[in-house]
Amino acid sequence: MEGILLVDGYNVINSWPELSELKEQDIAHARDLLVAYLSEFQALCGIQVIVVYDAHFVKRGVVQSENSHGVEMIYTKEGETADNWIERYAAQHQRSGLVKEDRLPLFVSTYDGMEQRIIAAQGAHRVTPGELREDIQNLKTSGASLLSKRADERVLLDHHLSDKTKEVLEKWRRRKCSDC
Repeated sequence: MEGILLVDGYNVINSWPELSELKEQDIAHARDLLVAYLSEFQALCGIQVIVVYDAHFVKRGVVQSENSHGVEMIYTKEGETADNWIERYAAQHQRSGLVKEDRLPLFVSTYDGMEQRIIAAQGAHRVTPGELREDIQNLKTSGASLLSKRADERVLLDHHLSDKTKEVLEKWRRRKCSDC
C-alpha cells in the first residue's frame, strides 16, 4: 500500500489502553512504544508514517523533526497544536502540483471529530485510533502467519542450483566417494 499516514501522537496514546496506562508512568516510553508499533506497521505495509506531537505549551518552542526507525516525528512549535499542523499538511498535500490520480493517498489517525471533518474536506481519509490499532494487530498476525508458513518450508540448496551445476557436483561427489 502506498500513501502517507499522519498520526496525532498524543491522541492515539490516550486512546490505546496499553499506551494510556504507560504514559502515566513514563510519557517518553509511551511515545517510543507508539513509534515502534508504527515502524513495524510502516515496514509491513509500505506506507510512510509521520507522527505529530503537540508541543504548543513549550515556551519559545520551534518545530522539531526527528526520525526514529524510519518514522518521522514532528513536535509542533509554541502555540501550534498537532491538529493545526495536520490540517496545514493536509491542505498543502491537497494543493500539491500533482493531479489527484498521481497524489499519494493521505490518511489521518485521530479520534477528534472536528479534526476528522476538516481533514476529510482536504481530501484525506480518516482512520480512528481504534481502527489503526486493529489494522496493526491484523497485519502483525497475517505477517507472522506468513513467516511461520515460510519457516515450515524447507529451503534446500538443490532448489537454487541449475541442472548443469547439479550434474557437475554429482560427478564430483561420485569421483570423491570412489577414492574413499
